[in-house]
Amino acid sequence: MVFSIEKMNVNRTISSQIVSIIKDNLLNGSLKPGDKLPTEKELMDQLGVSRTPVREAIKILEAIGVIQIKRGEGMYITNNLSHFTLNPLIFSLIMHSNNMEQLIEFRQHFEVLLMNMIITGKQKNLSGIEEVYQSQLERMKPALSPEELADIDLEFHYAVLEATNNPFVVEIGKTIYEIIKPNMIHFKRASNIERTLSTHKFYLELLRGNADFNSSTVVEHMIKNNEEMVEDYL
Repeated sequence: MVFSIEKMNVNRTISSQIVSIIKDNLLNGSLKPGDKLPTEKELMDQLGVSRTPVREAIKILEAIGVIQIKRGEGMYITNNLSHFTLNPLIFSLIMHSNNMEQLIEFRQHFEVLLMNMIITGKQKNLSGIEEVYQSQLERMKPALSPEELADIDLEFHYAVLEATNNPFVVEIGKTIYEIIKPNMIHFKRASNIERTLSTHKFYLELLRGNADFNSSTVVEHMIKNNEEMVEDYL
């Protein structure tokens, strides 16, 4: 398959434009589940771009389950689309994922919504969140890779999603976290493990009712934490 870009949009990153090309080919039927994609080198040649944005686009597409990489064989559009639907919301989020500051800003307000839903819910069950947090205290060690630490970090946030008992929130939240995941490079600094665990403890204390839930206070705490994440990203 030959891809083409008629005119590069200077207001968007090259990687997001590559993701958009894959999206358009999926939506118009040119690409179907199980189809093999060109190699990195072939994409570079066909699009006239360097290896870096191609790899960034592949990382995003793999993270959200659009493509599957088979060692020794190549890249394929996944056959398992049960958890991935080609809807405008998901692709809109993908297209804006290059703006990390705005994505983190949205995430912090979204997480305030999650906590408020759990606190005011009729059936508050924190057992899943408690279990994950206790596990993180034992498992998050500096010897682990940034990718492994990011996976463990996200387990907590997935548990919070599930505790809302709201399928709409769960699906939107999973999409947000999967888009953020490739950029969770703050774990390259082992000292940030302590910051992550401290933040999770703060969330848990609020959910337990051991601290007053004040949305402005919570957002202020998150802003400080996420500003440090942005600095690490930049």
